[in-house]
Amino acid sequence: MIISCEKELLMEGLNLVGRTVSNRTTLPILECILLSADDSGGTSGLCLTANDLEMSIKTAEISAEIEEPGSVALDARLFTEIVRKMPGDRIYIKTDGNNLTECVSGKARFNISGMPGEEFPAMPPIEKQETYTLKARTLKDMIRQTIFSVAIEETKPVLTGELLQYKDGFLSVVAVDGFRISYRRAAISSESEEQTMSAVVPAKALSELSRILPSDSDGEVSFFFTDKRVIFECSAFTFVSRLLEGDFIRYDQIFSEDFLTIVTADKLQLLTGLERACLIARDNKKSPVKLEIQEDSVIITSNTEMGKSYDEISCDIDGKNLEIAFNPRYLIEALRAIDDERVALRLTTSLGPCIIRGLEDDSYKYLILPLRLRS
Repeated sequence: MIISCEKELLMEGLNLVGRTVSNRTTLPILECILLSADDSGGTSGLCLTANDLEMSIKTAEISAEIEEPGSVALDARLFTEIVRKMPGDRIYIKTDGNNLTECVSGKARFNISGMPGEEFPAMPPIEKQETYTLKARTLKDMIRQTIFSVAIEETKPVLTGELLQYKDGFLSVVAVDGFRISYRRAAISSESEEQTMSAVVPAKALSELSRILPSDSDGEVSFFFTDKRVIFECSAFTFVSRLLEGDFIRYDQIFSEDFLTIVTADKLQLLTGLERACLIARDNKKSPVKLEIQEDSVIITSNTEMGKSYDEISCDIDGKNLEIAFNPRYLIEALRAIDDERVALRLTTSLGPCIIRGLEDDSYKYLILPLRLRS
């Protein structure tokens, strides 16, 4: 393989695929990035691929001059640092029959050992199905606004991922960890004739996807499913992840429309009040924050071995007065994810769940279970 390309374009590709490279593996080739140069089919470009056997990513073709097509797998960390430190604007790469790779830019030259490109685990062969399409920015936001609620412990592996569910023109993204539920939905376009579809994608894969999705408002991303995988495609890359097996919680049956108290508050004031209470309640599980809901305010208190805190937030209250306690981190993470200026907290009793929703926007909702008040 003999190629040359612009350093800036090569670095953009390396930054896309770099974090998918496996750091903990007994297979040395999984610590590599595959460089594939092809000048067939009337195109001429370089593709970069990373694969950790759970997920894989392949860049779109990077513009390059290809003197001799071929492929080689190079240590991801070393090759990325070499390219980053090169002095020139253009990188020249040449491999020999033993996969020894020469990298030249300006007056700098490196010779590094590679591995045969044929040994690199290729992306699984995929037969494209009916696709679902939405704005890349929208999917990025949907992941950001829900992923903090996935389960960390793997006692129920299916909860370490997020449910992607299509129904009647809308995509819902749902995360559950046993103590809370995060839900976000958005309208999408679909080529599928099926009215419903659902699959669970690992949180690690969605987190990486969110990192690399473009943030511009016009870019789109399409995705489709096979029996065991989900494939996301946009102008810059193709991203493949395995799916999680198991039955996801029937979350829609848990969100109740029965409530006795509605608290309407300025999101930022409520958020900062809870953050102040956390200065005392550092161990959130053992030291819950108590909310005293009165006629026109919510009193936020915390009482721990470190001390006590008191705060009062002006709110609109509709319904009965109530005292209820929460792990404050759950409330804070939900409020941070909401873009609206005002939110509504819907409650029933001191032991019933709290549902956070927008005043008029029903595209998101969060359910948080309370903690038992100490006597």
